Amino acid sequence: MKLDSTKFLHLFILLFIISACSSGKKALQRGDYYDATLKAVERLRQSPNNKKARQTLGEAYYRAVEENLRTTRTLDTKINPLNWEKIAESYGRINTMGDEIRRSPAALRIVKNPTSYLGEEIKAKNKAAEARYNEGVKAMALNTREDAKKAYYHFVKADEWVKGYKDVATQITTAREAATLKVLVQPIQVPNSFSVGRDFVQSQVMEYLNTNRRMNDFVDFYLSWETPNYCCADQYLMMSFDQFTVGQVFQKEKTTTAVDSVRRSVRLDDGSSKTITDAVKADYTHHEQYVVSNGLLDVRVVDAKTNRILMQDKYPGEFVWRNEWGTYQGDKRALDDKQKEAIKVRPVAPPPPQDLFVELFKPIYSQLTENMRRFYRSY
Repeated sequence: MKLDSTKFLHLFILLFIISACSSGKKALQRGDYYDATLKAVERLRQSPNNKKARQTLGEAYYRAVEENLRTTRTLDTKINPLNWEKIAESYGRINTMGDEIRRSPAALRIVKNPTSYLGEEIKAKNKAAEARYNEGVKAMALNTREDAKKAYYHFVKADEWVKGYKDVATQITTAREAATLKVLVQPIQVPNSFSVGRDFVQSQVMEYLNTNRRMNDFVDFYLSWETPNYCCADQYLMMSFDQFTVGQVFQKEKTTTAVDSVRRSVRLDDGSSKTITDAVKADYTHHEQYVVSNGLLDVRVVDAKTNRILMQDKYPGEFVWRNEWGTYQGDKRALDDKQKEAIKVRPVAPPPPQDLFVELFKPIYSQLTENMRRFYRSY
């Protein structure tokens, strides 16, 4: 038996509602007492007399409290100060359950006096922030880029536990600066007559490099002509064309003879009409103009301190601009439909060299940016 789309939709909505209205019993059975408590409280908000939800809440809440308190008692914060995070999370779960129960009169009839550990949670959060901050300071003292990245994440986490903890905002900025690889991008080497097009495509490349954060949060790119006194680069990104041709023009012409028979009606002297056939002929010339631009871009990433080439690759690009039109001599009626359309077209001037260069760079751009993304992802 097939279900039509309307019945299927209704069934899906019903299943969704049933799922959303869970009493938390399944979570209780699998030992997730915290989740079971929250689901039972939510169910009681919608249905205050729901038997399953009442039973679930009565069992799950006290087990969840005991489970989380056990975590706070057994974790060793002297050996591993970062355990304060798990302690803070445990107190937070207890307090969240209590807050949710207090917002539900039906739940309060089951758990009449939910416990609160707000002071303990605040203390644990401060201890967690302190532990993360100290780990960040220790990592920064190792004075390597990789350790600066670790320090950055420690400081960010400290700020999440306690917003504005000590001078963590300054530490985050300092750590990120130390962790960031700085790449100085040299101008693409092209003849001066293409500098406008070069500047346009280079800005497109830079926009990708500095906004596409899938690449790496710890790599920044700088254009050398915008930061002429920049002296702290870790790497140089150099681009130049091994082959470069823009605006090479090719023309082709092909002439064919078109012959056809055309019928027409003529009136005779006696007033009658007669159909006669005329043979018509035309010489049709098809014109094609191609403007070809191509190049091979050489890209190198060079270590600024050792001048060692870290990556080198070459990216080909080509763009062909076409213009086609037709001309004829003779009787136009001999031409076929395609030829008649072609003679309506007029030859036009090719785009300026700057535009041709931009088009030539498009296939290069896609290769270049994808490979840059892959290369810098590991940094």
